Amino acid sequence: MRYPVLALFSALLMPQVWAVSDTLQQGRAPAYKVLLNLDARRTFVDAVPVRFYGLRIGVQRSRDVLSVGFYGLGDPFDRMAVQLSDVGLRDVRTQFDMVAFGYERIFLDSKRWEVGVPLAIGLGSYRTSYRDTTGVNDWRPYSSNELVPFEAGLQVDYKLFWWAFVGVGGGYRYVLAQDTAVTNALSALNYYVKFGLRFGEIVKRTQRSLNKDHGTK
Repeated sequence: MRYPVLALFSALLMPQVWAVSDTLQQGRAPAYKVLLNLDARRTFVDAVPVRFYGLRIGVQRSRDVLSVGFYGLGDPFDRMAVQLSDVGLRDVRTQFDMVAFGYERIFLDSKRWEVGVPLAIGLGSYRTSYRDTTGVNDWRPYSSNELVPFEAGLQVDYKLFWWAFVGVGGGYRYVLAQDTAVTNALSALNYYVKFGLRFGEIVKRTQRSLNKDHGTK
């Protein structure tokens, strides 16, 4: 399942990469922005709210944004006294992380506000372990599932300065997994706040300032 998904995103991403490369080679001003932002999310595992953090790197051209993000639980999610079919009553620890490839369409882009609809598909891992009662090992691996999460939502950014922005957003995540129990546990609403840097704009203005100091254009 993993390789067809990667092939699909490679096919979507490569034309954009070549377009940027061609622009740079011809010496024209690049019509794209590089974005970097940190996400602090709240999502749900087994209907329990948990913290979920991420780092997203994106390239924006006009009103289209392509991005890749890395996300994971802020802390392992522990549940006490869970009945496991082949082990018995144990404390269970859950860990969940993923890489997400995203596309966002921006519908409003004013001096201060930006509103967009982000879509994403990812590759992830969901792992559980249980507390060992023998004292030999604190946590023993119990199960592991590869995941394909799909996300859609709405986000609003406020431009604090020319180089930084803050934002809020939310949406729904559906997780495709071989184990239907994992799908039910992780498919849920999510909401988040974020802080971002317009990295491309910072580099462009720094280069412009350096060129000015050296008397070049």
